[in-house]
Amino acid sequence: MEEPVDSLNAPLAARVTPYRWGLAGVGVCCFALGGVGAVTPLLPTTIFLLIGSFCLIRSCPKLEDWFFQRRLFARYAGFIRSKEPMPAVVRRTALAMMWLSLSVSVAILAVAGRLTLVMGAVAAALGLGGTIAILLFRRPPRGGARRSGPVH
Repeated sequence: MEEPVDSLNAPLAARVTPYRWGLAGVGVCCFALGGVGAVTPLLPTTIFLLIGSFCLIRSCPKLEDWFFQRRLFARYAGFIRSKEPMPAVVRRTALAMMWLSLSVSVAILAVAGRLTLVMGAVAAALGLGGTIAILLFRRPPRGGARRSGPVH
């Protein structure tokens, strides 16, 4: 009996790996955090959706489609799936807002006496990861090349 084949013409057993399960798990967790961030003022949304989309597109694209069809995430789908480079002003604003919300969160924990060294290290690592993701997300082409269009 032949092994079942999915839409990418690869045997299912060859495509289902612990690595893909791990990526899918991280992606779902990021979408969950993004969902919380969409309704709370200080938790960022976009960075979690970027990371979640990155993970799900490499592990389970149908699950990523399912998330972006939900009303909560639909408005982010157009931005994340666009092929246009992220404008520099948007990149700077995203970085500033991410670090502002991270700083306010750490400050609130510090004032409440709940900030530990581990929590500070985790916050710094998340901020660094978010910064890298934003800086690498849809970079403009090198050499100053721009998309074709009228010259003004």
